[in-house]
Amino acid sequence: MKIAIGIAIAGFLGAVARYGAGFLFPYDAGSTGFPWATLFINLSGSFLLGSLTGWLMRRNDLAWLGEVFGTGFLGSFTTFSAFNGQMWQLWEHHAYAQAMSYLLLSAVGGWLLAMVGLRWGRGKPL
Repeated sequence: MKIAIGIAIAGFLGAVARYGAGFLFPYDAGSTGFPWATLFINLSGSFLLGSLTGWLMRRNDLAWLGEVFGTGFLGSFTTFSAFNGQMWQLWEHHAYAQAMSYLLLSAVGGWLLAMVGLRWGRGKPL
């Protein structure tokens, strides 16, 4: 039960952080502007989850932190649904180059940052 409460609290904090990060890069949902906030959130979330996972691989006694921060905070902080909505918005407005750039930056950047975070979390050189 403690882990479930921890996930709920961390989820609340992750959602608030997600909301706040939107102010760093304002985005008009009705425009074809590049969705920098969602890209930043998803890339930083990939790095943080990789880092957390790598660090926890060295700390078996703290596995519950993966549930609380991985599922709770990072699960609510990152946003695949917003990514899909913004991809559709770009595509609808025929901003194909921006849509493809966003897709590639999100997928490749997220994977690369997750790997960097995993190495860093394991205490290995980057």
